[in-house]
Amino acid sequence: MHLLVRGVQHRISGEILVPNSKYHAHRALILASLADGESRIRGLSDARHVEYTVRLLRGLGVGIVREGDTFAVRGLGGRYRPVRDTVSAGSSGTTLYFMTGLAALSDRAVTITGQKYFRNRPVGPLLRALQEMGVRLESANDRPPLHILGHRPTGGEVTVPGTLSQWISGLLLLAPFATGPTTVTVTGALNERTYLELTVAMMRQFGLQVTVSPDWRRFDVAPHQSARPTELTLPPDIGSAAFGIATAALHPCDVLLRGMPSLTGGPADHPEFHFLDIARAMGVPMERDPVAGGVRIRQDAPLLKAVDVDCRDVPDMLPVLTALAAFAHGESVFRNVAHTRLKESDRARVMLQLNSMGAELELSGDTLRVTGVDSLAGARLSSYNDHRVLMSLAVAASRARGRSTLSYPHAYRISYPGFLDMMNTVGVPASVEKGPARSAGRRARGPVREPLRSVADPDRACEVTLPEWLARHAASRPDDTALVDVRPDGDRTVTWSDLAGRVDKAAALLLALGVRPGENVAYQLPNRLEFVVLSLAALRIGAVCCPVIPFFRARELGFVLRRSLARVLVVMDEYRSRRPAQEALALAATGGPDTAHLEHVVVLARPDGGSRPPQPPPGGVRLHDWETALKTTAVDRAALDAVRPKAAATAQLLFTSGTTGEPKGVMQSSSNLVRAVSMEIRHLGLGPRDAVWVPSPLAHQTGFLYGMTLATVLGVPQILQSEWDARRALGSLNTHRATFVQAATPFLADLVKAVEELGSAPRHLRIFVATGAPVPRPLAEHASEVLGTKVCGAFGTTETCLGALSRPADAPERRWGTDGRALEGVRLRVTDDRGEVLASGAEGNFEILSQTVFEGYLDRPDLTAEAFTPDGWFRTGDLAVLDASGYVRITGRVKDVINRGGEKIPVGEMEQLLFRHPAVDDVAIVAMPDERLGERACAFVVLRAGARLGFEEMCRYLDGHQAARQYWPERLQLVADLPRNPIGKVRKFELRARARHLRPHTQ
Repeated sequence: MHLLVRGVQHRISGEILVPNSKYHAHRALILASLADGESRIRGLSDARHVEYTVRLLRGLGVGIVREGDTFAVRGLGGRYRPVRDTVSAGSSGTTLYFMTGLAALSDRAVTITGQKYFRNRPVGPLLRALQEMGVRLESANDRPPLHILGHRPTGGEVTVPGTLSQWISGLLLLAPFATGPTTVTVTGALNERTYLELTVAMMRQFGLQVTVSPDWRRFDVAPHQSARPTELTLPPDIGSAAFGIATAALHPCDVLLRGMPSLTGGPADHPEFHFLDIARAMGVPMERDPVAGGVRIRQDAPLLKAVDVDCRDVPDMLPVLTALAAFAHGESVFRNVAHTRLKESDRARVMLQLNSMGAELELSGDTLRVTGVDSLAGARLSSYNDHRVLMSLAVAASRARGRSTLSYPHAYRISYPGFLDMMNTVGVPASVEKGPARSAGRRARGPVREPLRSVADPDRACEVTLPEWLARHAASRPDDTALVDVRPDGDRTVTWSDLAGRVDKAAALLLALGVRPGENVAYQLPNRLEFVVLSLAALRIGAVCCPVIPFFRARELGFVLRRSLARVLVVMDEYRSRRPAQEALALAATGGPDTAHLEHVVVLARPDGGSRPPQPPPGGVRLHDWETALKTTAVDRAALDAVRPKAAATAQLLFTSGTTGEPKGVMQSSSNLVRAVSMEIRHLGLGPRDAVWVPSPLAHQTGFLYGMTLATVLGVPQILQSEWDARRALGSLNTHRATFVQAATPFLADLVKAVEELGSAPRHLRIFVATGAPVPRPLAEHASEVLGTKVCGAFGTTETCLGALSRPADAPERRWGTDGRALEGVRLRVTDDRGEVLASGAEGNFEILSQTVFEGYLDRPDLTAEAFTPDGWFRTGDLAVLDASGYVRITGRVKDVINRGGEKIPVGEMEQLLFRHPAVDDVAIVAMPDERLGERACAFVVLRAGARLGFEEMCRYLDGHQAARQYWPERLQLVADLPRNPIGKVRKFELRARARHLRPHTQ
């Protein structure tokens, strides 16, 4: 695997969230572990280096708990109680150097080790200094593993080379707990003084006293000290911010670094603060932006100056400063670089690789000289598994011509896990590929790129709104396909850049129509480009998407308009055999309450221009043509950018399908929607090479969320089809290389029939998630064979999003024989009517606890309250069985239960059994009234073409499958089709209404 970076020449822009300081985090965690009581450290660092410190401290018996963005550390008062004989420092030098001596405070011997390659790191100077302090230890060849005896140090006169500050800091952290006074004297050159200043400052913050000489070469520490519990907040990490600053500095840009409170400070604030001074000296135009809350870099053309730097002041900044100097005017000189050659790699020599790209670097003794050049060319490079080298070379490659590849592509995770996201966010394409690295001039075929880390991390992904995801992709992959609109008159392909431009234009139109943040925008559109554009445009200005199913008529449309108070409605002029625009205007002409708030109707004409314009609207409702309105609307970029919707704000108002009664308006936040698709991306392992086929209506949650939203977050093409036709669908699946689809049973069944008729299966389809209604198991099994794809069972609701989902790797009987298992972060349970949780295998009420549960029903707090149990679980209204492995199987709806004289009939199981009959194409079982038993079962059956089935034959079939007689339907009603809502759910309340007038067959 390798890191692929494509050099860019265009302007880059975006926002970078600066992480919290890993340097402060290491020291704070260690000092808190030594205190007597609980310390709280706010502002977590996600650097893997810090995680190694956490793991090692836990191995020594320290209680460390994450509470939101806070570490709660229960210190042991200067005495560790190891829970393991061996603890690991991973690949963190800081963890190793700090904790080697402190491990002596354990109540028994402990061995410290590290990752395999890390065990070659010599630590002899530190070990000898610790022995002078009275630490008893054993080591072969002055390298890990290190065996430390549990024996409190005695203190004394200690000398240590000033080569690495971490050696000195490790001694200082231990000295207050010695039995006698300690004096630490630094010999030779003193490097990295700023890190020592941070160590001493933080020790004093925890109540530990250190006396320091003016030249920082002598430290006196009194014995028998106690650290006090402390609360503190970690500052921003300049070491990570440096890579965002450097990337911006090399390009025309407008980049904001959020989380940096100022551009001035001192070493105690951050040991690498001097980097900012050097960057300013090089001409990087950094300015504090108090309104946006960060530091902004804005320039039309980069113009960097050469510098002369003493690397003892910025020890870890040499690689990234070298990348900047490669493009600066004149010769930059980096002095005193010898100690940088003792880091994870020989950093001074490794950066000479820039010469292979056309740079001019010369290393002589203790000095590195860099003469700036106008441009570099892409090349194959090695990071030597050094995180700072990898990131610095990637920054330089961002301005090189062509492609560059770097080995050890994941090294950045050790200190700056958000680095790859940062590069892509500002518009530099960077991705991890499998396979051997290719030369800069050779084009890779079908790269397998690692998804951005944040895409598959729900906690991080949900903080980014859909318009922000669109902006990221438009910047990082402007010419890649974002959407394919499959239409009878020809397919239309739209790139990410084009989509972003259309969205901005539509957002400007909505602002011109008076739409404001928080307002509901209603639109009744089929699956076509304009639906996606309008949805993202509404979200771009903080409005709420209120889509209406295209099949709805005036009654349902009026209900949505009345409840949503929408002032803007967007509709088609013609759709199939209907005139939706005329229907909407006729509704408005009545002057009734349904359209009391409606002010604007925007009409989309037929693409061939053959539409007849609707009649002028009555009263105060204004009529607009979509294309004309867009052409005459100017985009005010400042006005658009002034609106910054929050992820927690309501983004969607979706009315339920009304299969059980009056539709309810479900309110979902942007955070919930993005989190939900990120959970599925993670669960299924979807990535950048996927393409999402969207046959389900975008106006329903399945299409809106697991079609449009999923594709937008993942940054892959979405393939839309406005009019369902299975044969055309099969063609578009192949033409546009669709790999993933989530849709209901009818789409799956029709696609199977099309394949059987045409004899050709979709060539690229990997996963079909069957949702919206329980998929008949025989159909799922047959579809898996016919389509050559993995059919996965799932369960979700408009209110909760997906709660359960199987995986492609599951055994077939679980993949399509169940409705999946809980996604990460979701809890499932089955209860009886008293609310008691039932054991696995028992049927009961299915309930969900999830972070993607809706905000509530619009204007119906009563219904919202009814939807939840007293302890906060959502009542799905379904019956289910959970097995011992956590897989769920939906057995029916609570309201569909048939109570036959006190015996509850398992409706779902009987439907599945009847579906297997060779004559049956579709089936639904509902209750019909009975004076004696209360209810009996009636089976509504759709037969296959040319097939016959009578009541007596049905009974013989059920008897042959040993179904209990009490469960048999007592009437067979043959119908041409079953009434379904747009996503495939059977409208059983309609069937129950028909069954009221039916009577049982005599048996």
